[in-house]
Amino acid sequence: MEKLKKLKDSKLVKKHGEKIRFLLVGGFNTVLDFCIYGLLANIIGVPQVISNIISTTICVTISFILNYKFVWHSEKSIKNTVIGFLAVSFFSAWVVQSVAISVTLAILGENATTNLIAKLVGSATGMITNYFGYKLVFKTRQK
Repeated sequence: MEKLKKLKDSKLVKKHGEKIRFLLVGGFNTVLDFCIYGLLANIIGVPQVISNIISTTICVTISFILNYKFVWHSEKSIKNTVIGFLAVSFFSAWVVQSVAISVTLAILGENATTNLIAKLVGSATGMITNYFGYKLVFKTRQK
């Protein structure tokens, strides 16, 4: 318990705690998304598009709750943040990630390996977009 308190009080955590929490939540959600998708599509046999819709819906919901409470410690009401959160999430997923994937594949060519690399590049690019977008959504302006 003492080590946890020391870690929490460290300069690194005080300076970058928000980013660290964001990366933890983002990493958790990415792994969860891939696991739910894989379970539904590969084990249960649900069609891929339906599996993706289900997995991303679950993960966006969990992501909102974790970002609202754990990452940003938002004081804004849920009602005042959920629309902005969804707008940032879907813009990032549908526009930013799609562009990053397309550009990566145009540079590397398309095969099974580069498809995975492109997905990773898209996810990383989307995470950066999400960080700055969510910061706007959840942060209360200082007076």
